[in-house]
Amino acid sequence: MAKDVELFRAAMTDVRPLKGRKQPVVPRAKTEGPSKQREESLPVATKVPPPVPQVFDRDVDRALAKGKRMPEAKLDLHGMTLIAAERAVTRFIADASEQNLRVVLIVTGKGTRLEGGRVFGGRIRGEFAGWLERPENRARIAGVRPAHPRHGGSGAFYVLLRRRSSASSRSLRATPQR
Repeated sequence: MAKDVELFRAAMTDVRPLKGRKQPVVPRAKTEGPSKQREESLPVATKVPPPVPQVFDRDVDRALAKGKRMPEAKLDLHGMTLIAAERAVTRFIADASEQNLRVVLIVTGKGTRLEGGRVFGGRIRGEFAGWLERPENRARIAGVRPAHPRHGGSGAFYVLLRRRSSASSRSLRATPQR
């Protein structure tokens, strides 16, 4: 904080107020005494990182960006607890994979809130990347990417699901024998 005030003063040294106006009051640099210790003891608000970028099909990505392709299913996690949201994500991905869907949209919400003058990120959004990395979900997901603003922007994610192999979707008994 003290460096910012010093930089501001240095930048404003040759600035003069307009006629009839008073000179602006520049805050004084604070001493590094007890206030420094108090600041260190407070929890630091950090920006919630998005999920780890994974390979996302270029053709699907372009089609989504241009509006030529829409998500085939949507899950909205607003108003859910962490446990309920985690279960809903796992169930949703499993169901979408069983239906052989390719692109789904999961809305986590931006989750930013102001408490005590600091901005905190949402808990569901913060945990979302970890849920996708779980083995039961990881096997079904080919990629994750933040959504386009028309689909929720930074509060939503496109999830690209892996294609099921054709061998697993048909029975060997149904194949005619020669």
